[in-house]
Order: sequence, then C-alpha cells, then structure tokens
Amino acid sequence: MNTRTNLGKTLIIVNPTAQSGAAATAAQQVQRFLSMYMHDDSAFEVVHTTHPRHATQIASQATDYNTVLALGGDGLVHETACGLMAIGSEARPCLGVLPVGSGNDYARTLGMDQTMGADLSWLSHARKRAMDVGRIDYVGEAGRGTDYFVQTFSCGLDAAIAIGTYELRKSTGLSGDTLYLASGLNVFGIGYRRFPLRVKFEDEAWHELESIIMAIQIGPTYGSGFRICPDADPSDGLFDICYAHGKIPRAIALPVFLRAKNGHHLSSRYVHGRRAQSVRPLFDGEDYPLQADGEQIRARSATITMVPSALTVLAPAMSR
Repeated sequence: MNTRTNLGKTLIIVNPTAQSGAAATAAQQVQRFLSMYMHDDSAFEVVHTTHPRHATQIASQATDYNTVLALGGDGLVHETACGLMAIGSEARPCLGVLPVGSGNDYARTLGMDQTMGADLSWLSHARKRAMDVGRIDYVGEAGRGTDYFVQTFSCGLDAAIAIGTYELRKSTGLSGDTLYLASGLNVFGIGYRRFPLRVKFEDEAWHELESIIMAIQIGPTYGSGFRICPDADPSDGLFDICYAHGKIPRAIALPVFLRAKNGHHLSSRYVHGRRAQSVRPLFDGEDYPLQADGEQIRARSATITMVPSALTVLAPAMSR
C-alpha cells in the first residue's frame, strides 16, 4: 500500500510568465490542491518570480521549509536548484517540479509528463529520489563564478540552439520540440560553424577538439526530448558526455543533429561518448555559446564536477 507523501512546510515558486502565463493559472490549482491535501493554508506559501535569478534568491532563503516546488519550465527548475544548493545539505529542502514550460527535460527525467503540472494527484504518493547535481566553477571577463545544473551543460552549436530559443519563442510563439527544431535549423543555416575546444576528462591529458557539440548530461535528454545521452542515469554519480568532433560538413552535421531526437546519432563515426566525474573545458573567447539547463553562461574556462546525490527530489511513485 502506498503511503501519503508528507510534504511538510512547503514553498511554491512560480514563474508567472511560463507557457505564456499558463503557470499563473496552474499556481491557483496548486494552492487549491495543497489547501485540501494539507487541511492547513498556513503550511504552504506561494511566491511569484519577477526577474531573472529571482528564484535562486528565493530558494536560497528557504531554510524554514521542508519542500520547495518549482512551477514553471527548466529555467525555473535550474534557478531553484541553484538556490537550494546554497543551503547546507543537512538543512536543504526537498525539490519538487511542476512542469509548465516549453522543454520540461528535467521533469521528463523524473518520469513526469506535461499533464503533471496541472494534475497534482501524483504528489499525494510521490517518492523521494536522491539526484545528482553538476557544479560549474567558471572564469570570465566578470571574474569567477559558480553555477549548478540538474540536467545538462553544453557548449557549441547545441548551446547556440538552446540560447536561440529565447528570442524565437517571443517572435513565433513556438514551444517544445518544434521550438528547438526551428532554432536548430537557424543555427545549422548561416550560423553553422565548428568550435575549437580544449578539454580534459578527469586527470587525463588535454584533448584538442574541433567540435560542433559537447553535451555533459545528468539526465538523458535536452532540447525538449532530444535523446543526446539515452543511457544517462541521474543518480549514478557520473556525467554522460556526448560530443561530435572532426571536420564535419553541414550536409552531414544536420542529419546527425536531427537523428539525436531518437538517440540514433550515436551510430555516426563523428559522435563520441564517455562518462566522467569531472570535465574541464577551455573555450575560444567569451562569445563561445554555453548553456546550463537552457540558461546562458559567459566564460573562458570552466571546471565541471559531479556532486552525487546532492538534491532530494520528488518523483512519481511509478518512475524508475
């Protein structure tokens, strides 16, 4: 028999602009659900974000809460997780994800689908999973910084595609894999290029790559379901890494990219995969496209390390 999940004192962080305002409506549904589920309106609080990185600030101060629910897309999940990582492990609240975004890759990794942002019945019997987190210590023109990611860090064309979705979403209203594909076709058009990259895996020698993509994954997908590392396990303490290297003409690179939707890109002789606990990439200039969970980062170099089982995350009871 499944036992009811005890959420404890709960904070709900809402991005009211997610999915063209759908998250704001979903927030009202969450409040009604929690009011009935907890029988105590004082046991939860709802806070709306108003500017970039606001969720990180809110979550970093959530030391009096047992659970923090992120209601929005991958960007909000990213910001919320970064804030929670600023809290010591002993006091760190549990993270819950209510997917109302265009990509929802982290929710997909947790075994969720889009309906679970509105149908909250799964929360009643959610299970708690210990999930890995990636740490990024980077150096850029503005100095040194630290960020985290829960799903993906990438550099090169795939990062340019993720970054390109920002304006494309505003101008076209596209979402999900259609948005990612449209941005991809733009980048593989006049924006196509290869990116020189020096990278060190673990304590190995430096590799000199002529790369188009480099994805460092905790979960299997990015870009709204592209199965870039199909076998990635978000709780095994290892990054799954996929990179495409060599003098790859656009006529070959584009089909390889499109085949990644179903994980079939791995059969290409240009595509390589491996696992590691740490990766150190050096980039050719500050304009090198970099992204973590879809959020842009500006850096010349980075040290990316695995933080095993850093977050306790709510997942549907039937997920693996």
